[in-house]
Amino acid sequence: MNGMLLAAGYGTRMEPLSSWIAKPALEVLGEPLLASALASLARAGCARVVINLHRHPSQVARAARGARPQRTSLRFSFEPALLGGAGGLGHARRLLGPGPVLAANADVWSKLDLGPLLAASDEDAIVLAVRPHPDPSRWASLVLSADGRVERFARAGAVTPGAWLYTGFQVVGSRVMDALPDTHAELVPVWEGLRERGRLLAVAVAGRWREAGSPKAYLRLVMDLLAGAPWVHASATLGPGVVITGSAVGAGCRVGAAARLDGSVITAGATVGRGARVENCLIAGAVAIPDGGEVRSSLILPQLTVPLEASQ
Repeated sequence: MNGMLLAAGYGTRMEPLSSWIAKPALEVLGEPLLASALASLARAGCARVVINLHRHPSQVARAARGARPQRTSLRFSFEPALLGGAGGLGHARRLLGPGPVLAANADVWSKLDLGPLLAASDEDAIVLAVRPHPDPSRWASLVLSADGRVERFARAGAVTPGAWLYTGFQVVGSRVMDALPDTHAELVPVWEGLRERGRLLAVAVAGRWREAGSPKAYLRLVMDLLAGAPWVHASATLGPGVVITGSAVGAGCRVGAAARLDGSVITAGATVGRGARVENCLIAGAVAIPDGGEVRSSLILPQLTVPLEASQ
């Protein structure tokens, strides 16, 4: 089975951070966010993975090449205009080749056992990997029948007993792939058409899953992975007396002497000055917190600082 990494989204919820860094290329403890999905595709046996590109295509392609698992070949499907999930899959068909496709979203972090999903593959259906829903107030839900068919979709915030969460992984059957358009088309109408015919299926998978759709969610993801520990990339530079608590200092970043970081992510070459205090912040790009500066609960980008709460 070949794999498809859906990485061409615009990243609207990640704004304004996604204006500077493509969401799939965001650094998560030394790896791009898309690395976990690539690793999942490789573990599932996908020797070839096609990645669609649109916004910041060179960033995403570079991140994917750097995270490419051994024995996995990558091909890229560039979309000058966004084609949507279904159109992106259809447009990539010539690169994917015949047969079913294991498709993954590039904007979530996960370590899931996809074995049950692969075993449920059906050439006339799409099979979604799902988990018991952790918070229906935040994300849309699926309601399933006893035999694993998707009965209906529920919007975020709806009271949905027995709700299931779509993890971003799906197996698109070979005949469904053959019928997808190569022009703009979203996946939800395709899902709905299959659901009406009883051909949209779901199977539960086990493992860890986290979304990273907004700057706050991205920061929360990194904080949860750290679990209170510090993390410093090998290429980062720290001055003497730096105190790091539950924070990540990414590739090429610099932190001056006696600075203090608490619950923050410093990435994409950002600099924190001597004696500065940084708390609950996300700092990315060619940014320099001045010596002795104090910043809290902020998203700090080149020429732009906004409260973290205002960044979705």
